[in-house]
Amino acid sequence: MSSRTTAVVAFVLTALAVVPARAQIPVTDIAHLTQAVLIAQSAQRHLDELRGQYRTIMRMSQGLGAMEHYRMPPVRVARHDAGRWSYAESWLRGMNAGDPSGAGYFAAALPLERPGVPARGLSASARQMFERQYATIEISDSVALMAGHQVGALRGYQDQLQNAVRELESDVLNGLLRYHEMTAILDKIAGGELLARRQDMATNQLLSHALEQLLARGKRQRDTEAATMNMQLVTWRDGRGVNDALVAGTGDALRTWRQP
Repeated sequence: MSSRTTAVVAFVLTALAVVPARAQIPVTDIAHLTQAVLIAQSAQRHLDELRGQYRTIMRMSQGLGAMEHYRMPPVRVARHDAGRWSYAESWLRGMNAGDPSGAGYFAAALPLERPGVPARGLSASARQMFERQYATIEISDSVALMAGHQVGALRGYQDQLQNAVRELESDVLNGLLRYHEMTAILDKIAGGELLARRQDMATNQLLSHALEQLLARGKRQRDTEAATMNMQLVTWRDGRGVNDALVAGTGDALRTWRQP
């Protein structure tokens, strides 16, 4: 037991001893009193520790000195000069600010006619090939439309994100002491983590659209290679018969030919 606690307990015992026996005295629980004193001492030690930590943090923050040289100018989001281009202006404006309906994209893209009746008159295999080639163009349109709109929407979002980063930078570099107290520092750390996660989300969205573009391009290339391979296989499979028919037809034509 510390000297301070011992002195308090000794004082209480002395006070009890000098009171006359005939006097009515209150009953005091020495164990509870001792426990209360120990709790008070523990609280005082914790308070002293917190004060010491606070002084250390304040000393560390003041040791940095002026922090203005850490301030960085923001990187502005690049935008298309849509008015510079005569025929691509509609889609470029969509990629600057968003194009959810795809009106800007379709105004700049070559129109795709609907199949209509001729497609229904094809054989089953020819119709299947036609539909899948047509689907490749539709997929490319959908991917390009969504990617263009997302890029435009993210450009506007990046402006808001830049403003939030600039506000956080001002708080971090502020010279007033209240901006560098423990709770303020923790708030700035939490704010920085939140902004970082928002940036990650925007980056992931752009990467997903880039992947979609690669997938659409891969399908187009695969369809082209499949069509070439099918033509080669048909040539190998039916070439002899076609040649024989051609030779037979040519022979018949020569035998039956008469000079006019």
